Amino acid sequence: MEQTVKTNFDKSAYNPIVFKSYKIVKKLIKYSFYTAVIYFAYEGFMAWD
Repeated sequence: MEQTVKTNFDKSAYNPIVFKSYKIVKKLIKYSFYTAVIYFAYEGFMAWD
């Protein structure tokens, strides 16, 4: 039998509330970064003559 290289992440070892809030914070950081990039690109485009 072959063992897979990927290790399984055991969610039950952690508090589910902490895990959920971690995922939400990670998404917030990611999408706020995307929003900032789009905002500055838009501002730069509007200032461009």
